[in-house]
Amino acid sequence: MRGLYHGCVLVALAAAAGCTEPNPFYVPPDDGATDETVDADTPTGPDGDADADADADADADVEADVGSDADADVEVEPDIGPDADAEADAPPDVEPDIPPPDDIDRDGVLNAADNCPDVWNPDQEDCDHDGTGDRCEAGDTDGDTLLDAIDVCPCGAGAGTHDEDGDTLPDDCDNCPLVANAGQANADLDGLGDDCEPPAEPETGLSILRFEPFLALPADPGWTTPGGTWVLGTDRYDQTDTAASAVAFYDGWDLGDDYFLQGVFRITALEPGGGTTAKQVGLLARAVELTDGSVRWFLCALDGAHDRLDLRLWDGVSYSILRQQDVGIRLETGVDYRLSFRVRGNSLACAFEAPVTAPVVVTATSGALAVGAPGLRTYRAAGSFSGLMVAR
Repeated sequence: MRGLYHGCVLVALAAAAGCTEPNPFYVPPDDGATDETVDADTPTGPDGDADADADADADADVEADVGSDADADVEVEPDIGPDADAEADAPPDVEPDIPPPDDIDRDGVLNAADNCPDVWNPDQEDCDHDGTGDRCEAGDTDGDTLLDAIDVCPCGAGAGTHDEDGDTLPDDCDNCPLVANAGQANADLDGLGDDCEPPAEPETGLSILRFEPFLALPADPGWTTPGGTWVLGTDRYDQTDTAASAVAFYDGWDLGDDYFLQGVFRITALEPGGGTTAKQVGLLARAVELTDGSVRWFLCALDGAHDRLDLRLWDGVSYSILRQQDVGIRLETGVDYRLSFRVRGNSLACAFEAPVTAPVVVTATSGALAVGAPGLRTYRAAGSFSGLMVAR
């Protein structure tokens, strides 16, 4: 079949709806007939059976010019033009689907009041309250150049303005508040940026539950400090006693014992003297105070006296050394270091990260303590903590 497109529908017949130009390929049949019938008196086979030749001619091509041997029961259509059957195949007349002029997207909200008039959005979602509907903002609702899929605050800035890592994103809208990452790269599209993923389990789906930049401590009533001298500094939380066994933990924690900790801190001083005694600054997981007043925890710490990474358990009476590993560099006082501590079931992973070295990771398996809190720890060392992040 052939036809022309005349700006309305494919033209197969001169009378097609909506078209005023005739179809140049349409040839009307003579005298109004559309086919011809072979004369029923056509001679039969010699045995007088009208169907005698039917079997012999069954797979034969039928010609338009009927011969004397043609089967009397076969009707042959004359060749009356390429569009002879077009009328039977032509689509029915269809009225164009024209939306009402005052509600183009048909969402029930008139154009004049619709915050996204070209896209169906009957609920008129506009979480950043900028007057443009969320569905019309191309996947970046708040227009901060971060796609909603990786934006911790897709509806705009959060309530806080503090920016711990100085990457222009406030802490409560930063998917990695301890490491400057203005691009917010987040390959696995969870709630934690790539630069803050656990080195031992970078593809684990995690979201930040709490970030503590240490602006309000020790006024925050959730924190407990069983030992040491803890002082709120300028955007830091300091433990200043180098002779102490010092612990601080968030006693109000009630979210279970499987979580991921990350902290940035510096060793500010070591207790004088040498020997084999560890001098530690680090992070606590599952810190719990028992009814007898004793405190138990797992510890992921840097030992500034021996330049190593320590993973230990304190059971209320003594330390158990679970793993130790040299970090490969000289640990200096006054330099910021980062520790990551992943605790899941009875599986523990403690990682040290510094700008000029690959992460050092130690792992261990140990019987899980009761549900406990995240926290901080120093032992025969003074330390200054600039932030603690907790994710699950």
